[in-house]
Amino acid sequence: MTADLFVKGARVVKPDAVVECGLAIREGVIVAALAPGETVDARRTIDAGGRYVLPGLLDTHLHLGTAAQSFDGDCASESRHAVTGGVTTLLPFVITRGSYVEVLPEMQKAVAAGSLVDMVFHAIITREAQIEEIPRLAHEFGVRSFTTFMAYKGREISPSGIQGMSDDQIFSVFRQVAKILGAIAIVHCENMEMIELHQQPFIAANRQDTAAWSDARPVFGELEAIRRMVAFAEAVGIELLIPHMGVGLGSEFLRQKAWGRGRVATETCPHYLLFDKDTDRGVMGKVNPPLRSVEHVEALWQRLVDGTVDVLGSDHCPFTKAVKGTDLWSARAGITAGSAMILPVLLTEGMRRGRLGIQRVVELTSANAARLFGLYPRKGALEVGSDADLVIVDLDREVKVDLRTLNSVVDFSPYEGWVARGWADTTIAGGQVVYEKGEVVAERPRGRYLARGG
Repeated sequence: MTADLFVKGARVVKPDAVVECGLAIREGVIVAALAPGETVDARRTIDAGGRYVLPGLLDTHLHLGTAAQSFDGDCASESRHAVTGGVTTLLPFVITRGSYVEVLPEMQKAVAAGSLVDMVFHAIITREAQIEEIPRLAHEFGVRSFTTFMAYKGREISPSGIQGMSDDQIFSVFRQVAKILGAIAIVHCENMEMIELHQQPFIAANRQDTAAWSDARPVFGELEAIRRMVAFAEAVGIELLIPHMGVGLGSEFLRQKAWGRGRVATETCPHYLLFDKDTDRGVMGKVNPPLRSVEHVEALWQRLVDGTVDVLGSDHCPFTKAVKGTDLWSARAGITAGSAMILPVLLTEGMRRGRLGIQRVVELTSANAARLFGLYPRKGALEVGSDADLVIVDLDREVKVDLRTLNSVVDFSPYEGWVARGWADTTIAGGQVVYEKGEVVAERPRGRYLARGG
């Protein structure tokens, strides 16, 4: 046997085991798993040195082409950011004010032309005409996840085009999703009417601190909105993903996955696991749903352990300072530079503090997401036949995060100054070494748009 790349001395991590072996890679695919000491002829051999080797991460949540750059530009720059943290598959939320049929072909081309990693699209639905397009998007473009928003109404409608929909419109989206094999509905869950009521005194006082933004979006409103969407999913009989859930206390009911004919999965993000509302970051800490208290942060880690949370996404928004804005009540909502931080946060705050084991890290960052979105075992696994997407982890590498480290277009991030203890040593995407020893080393784009089948 000959190989393009051979990774020896690996401790390959699966959800149910850690296996010492070597991985032979040819034409972007794992073609053999060899016992320790066995070898193959390969154009390049990398010695993992007994370190953990994980499936490449899937970032289930980010926004591209809605801030400082075009979608094409973000595919190039933010895929570099992604591989810095071992992410080898991105699932961005794409958006248009018009017909997706007109824009998806160019978005697909942009992935191939600029990205270092593969991508799967979630389509944001904001208009009645787009609801009618859903079956066509699934069958012609392989888009099978569709996102709606309960917030972002009135003065909070985003410059990106994100705007909230009414309950009857969201229910109509669910009905369309139910017609498509393997389709998933994703809903940003916040009670906008409660937010508008609670914001009034904070705006009147011109509060500009992070806690003001958070306290004006009450926990009970987020949980009520989640329960309402779970009831919709149960009524229609669909798979629902609750995205960016940062509520640690009171969210335990989401440990239940089967709801009548429906199923519910839950995603959280690294910023909800690391930052709290009472450490003032001003507009840097403005995100929807908002950061919560220290008590919620601590409880959210337990939700990772007990199975309430299924997947990790970054909700990365590649904003610059000029795009973000400076006034709390008009600035863009979103956390910058999150894709590369999923793994370091889980290693540093999870493994090192004894909250998570390495096998649970794999479940949360790759295996569960690949299954949820119909990509397993092509993604989320390191089996013969799987895509050769993997990350060699250096648990001893200490990194003080700065803008250069992040390899992103962003010019600020709340992660700046945080010290990670555990980082990606080498990221391999599609059999190509794309990140190594602190540097992006990819010679050319190699990403693919992945159409999801039924």
